[in-house]
Amino acid sequence: MIRFMWPRTVKQRFRLWIALAILMLGLSINIAFYILYQQEAQAEALRNLSDKLNLQTLFIDRWVQERELDMRLLTEDEAVRTLNKPLMEAIFRDFTILQRDFASLSYVNADGVTEVDTYSAMGLQVNERDYYWAAKQGKSSMSNVIIGKASGEPVIIFSAPTYDEGGRWTGLLLGSVKLETIQRVVGSLHSGETADFYLLDRVGVPMTKPRFIDDVRQNAQPISTDITRRASVQAVSKEAYANYKGDIVFGSYQWIAGHRWLLIGEVSKKELYSNLYGLMLVFIAITLATLMLSFSGIVILTRRIERPLEFLLQGTRIIKEGQYGYRIDPAVFRHAPAELQELCDTYNLMSRKLKTTVKLLEESAMIDPLTELYNRRYMMQNGNQRLLRALEAGYPCSVLLIDIDYFKQVNDTHGHLVGDRVLRHVAGVLQRQTGGDELAARYGGEEFMVLALRLDTVQARALAETIRRAVAAEPYEADGIRIELTVSIGGAVCTDLAEGADAKLPLEQMIEEGDKALYRAKQFGRNRVEWESGSLGDG
Repeated sequence: MIRFMWPRTVKQRFRLWIALAILMLGLSINIAFYILYQQEAQAEALRNLSDKLNLQTLFIDRWVQERELDMRLLTEDEAVRTLNKPLMEAIFRDFTILQRDFASLSYVNADGVTEVDTYSAMGLQVNERDYYWAAKQGKSSMSNVIIGKASGEPVIIFSAPTYDEGGRWTGLLLGSVKLETIQRVVGSLHSGETADFYLLDRVGVPMTKPRFIDDVRQNAQPISTDITRRASVQAVSKEAYANYKGDIVFGSYQWIAGHRWLLIGEVSKKELYSNLYGLMLVFIAITLATLMLSFSGIVILTRRIERPLEFLLQGTRIIKEGQYGYRIDPAVFRHAPAELQELCDTYNLMSRKLKTTVKLLEESAMIDPLTELYNRRYMMQNGNQRLLRALEAGYPCSVLLIDIDYFKQVNDTHGHLVGDRVLRHVAGVLQRQTGGDELAARYGGEEFMVLALRLDTVQARALAETIRRAVAAEPYEADGIRIELTVSIGGAVCTDLAEGADAKLPLEQMIEEGDKALYRAKQFGRNRVEWESGSLGDG
């Protein structure tokens, strides 16, 4: 049965395999999209949680520091130092009106009894509280979530010791902050629709209201989930876990306020992936539609693309052989689909550009991009060929090796950008002093070379002196910078070709001799021309 249904013609098999390829491609894309979307959504959610946790940590830490500073500043007030209780009460009431973060302010005497309180709750004994003993030791403190004796509500207490004008401890100031205020501080930074941020004290008791707890005051029990256990041992994990309510979530945490509070951010896995399934249906529908449209297009295109493709293939083979300017006749594509017609036009355009580009590359391979002089490669190839022709014709030829004096100091003093501009400046001087049979090149670094064809020793030395004086007479000036420049020049001359199988290329030998002369020029004080005595090839 399968053999009977299997297509027999090449065209049918081509269509079948293309259809199967599109189908497999669509399935692969859908599967890959599903996996990648999950991974990326999880990674993006954790990144967002981490970023928002960092931002909220900075915000909350700063809020805590400001409240602690408020308490310390109040202890410095003259009314507190002199224990002027009526004035203290007035100051406390005005302060709680202006600074709404504090629900109440109290003064507790050295015996641990409240004597001034904006709740009018005087006479309360608090000497069993940790913050009392911390103040007695001269320390400011911030409590965990406790039940306020005056308000009967869960609060956070900020405390600071008080001293009289003689520096004697007189008690402490208390500032109570309701959990609703903490909730407002945490919620002041918008966290998005899917993320949930809440604050726990060091034992896990909620200080702000998570989405899965209706009322913080009715849930004073510590929360114990995977994220709190991770936080207790400073562990990090990207795995999902069950939150307090049992929902699967991804989460991250940060200890803040000196490791006293735990800030947790969570995002529901269900909410995170809520859009995935709808997108998958859309992708599947797009895949099926693409399969149908592609198959229909294949049926048409297979009838009309064979011959044009043969011409394109032939054109690529011709270009591969090095005929970069080859052009396909557009008439061949007159009845081909518009895409193939455009491909033909593009091919012809690319062929022309390729020919031009290859030519430019061949030229640029011989030009130094910084100075726009010939480079070392050009001189060792083309320059050497021209030198050979001149020597064979009986002309003497010379080479000048030119080195900018103290160029390293230019780079060290003014930077490499100015150093590059100085190189271009000197290159410009060389261009103006040479021409015709005199080839100027950048040999490397701050060193230049001039190949003087048809110049003997006297003429070449005169050219070298002209270049040396021209460089010295034209200092580099730009952007308020003036740099006096000099060059050292070493030269050598060649009058005929060396003989023997071991003879070096004449240009290489001339460079070796010129380099010796250049070394002497620098050794003898720089800003001078030295010449290697004798002519190469005389022996």
